Amino acid sequence: VKREVTNGVNMNIDHRILYVLCLLSVLHTGYANAEGATTQNDLRKKIEMAAAAEIESSKTPSLQISVGKGDKIIFEGAYGLADIENNVIANSMSKYRTASVAKWFTATAAMRLSANGSLDLDAPIQKYCPEFPAKGTPITARQLLTHTAGIRGYFDYEKELSETKDKAETERLQIRKLQEEASFYTRYVDVIKPLDTFKDDPVIFTPGTDWEYTSFGYRVLACVMQGAAKMDYRQLMQDLVFTPANMLSTELDDAWKIIPGRVSGYHIDRAEPLRRANMRDVSENLPAGGYLSTSSDLVRFALTFNQSLVSEDVKAQMTMPARSLKMDTDTAKSWRDAMPSADKYGYGIMLFSKYEDGMIGHTGRQDGGSAIVILNPKSDLAIAIMTNAKGWNGYLDLAMKIKDIVDHSVQ
Repeated sequence: VKREVTNGVNMNIDHRILYVLCLLSVLHTGYANAEGATTQNDLRKKIEMAAAAEIESSKTPSLQISVGKGDKIIFEGAYGLADIENNVIANSMSKYRTASVAKWFTATAAMRLSANGSLDLDAPIQKYCPEFPAKGTPITARQLLTHTAGIRGYFDYEKELSETKDKAETERLQIRKLQEEASFYTRYVDVIKPLDTFKDDPVIFTPGTDWEYTSFGYRVLACVMQGAAKMDYRQLMQDLVFTPANMLSTELDDAWKIIPGRVSGYHIDRAEPLRRANMRDVSENLPAGGYLSTSSDLVRFALTFNQSLVSEDVKAQMTMPARSLKMDTDTAKSWRDAMPSADKYGYGIMLFSKYEDGMIGHTGRQDGGSAIVILNPKSDLAIAIMTNAKGWNGYLDLAMKIKDIVDHSVQ
């Protein structure tokens, strides 16, 4: 039986201590393939200072940062506390929640299945996933990949309940709310059973006519991929993504398993003290955000994606906006640029051209964790940042600070 973490736990913590730990944790930081000691020391010191400043300003417990170029990890480091209550210092092997960065993993595997002829992206999905009922207008894997299938996302039950006056409708919504919340605390061992939460709901728009970001759509995609490959989703991800990318530290975020290096999760609210994260078993959301990983593994994935996981033609397809909209590259930069939007989303990939022409990647936010990985395909440079707190908004701001440091330190 799982006990819900009390939301009101007061985690009083002196962030000056975290600042010092951030600097001390260089002892747990690995550096590889430096072209020269002076250059590497300069890179190390500048990234350390950027990490320390971010921890001090954002109050996030820890940061794990990696940088890769070509076929090398040129920097990896961790700063702050992986577990505040037990004073465990984060290191480069600490494992954090990927959250929605996993969508890029799943999309890549789907496109590899399409490339080898196993998956028809434009066939009705019931060809591969009969467990998901037809909705009148056919839904395709392409639409699932691009969030244009009309499958709903997380429902704002509190808002609906506050606006509903009908007693029967109120009771119906309350039951649905309890059913959906129960899935947050259930350990699933396949990708079919989690569909029960929403599979009988109507689509929110005619498939292919609009865009709505949804993790539920990627849960259906996993069922489709499993049927197309005639292989368990977990195994096909290992074969098509994790093994080719040498992602040895990436695994299922299994709530029952003892996983060395798994960080403790926290929640940041600027108006309240830091507290433990809400309880969440992410097994129901595996294809969209149910993995643990390291920042170095995220970098390995991004670089291998760029070099060999998919062809150049497929890469070009995946990095085109899903909807024919003008991409926003002119408005002021904001932390909200790290949130998916119709004009800046392709096939499981977010488009960050506002920050640098052609730059791609993905972000993730989930109870107990936040993450970002960015990739410049032209320079073959990737940067990943992970933290053990939801509510951290440093995403692109810190990633671009680190990129600027790298650009001026590494030739």
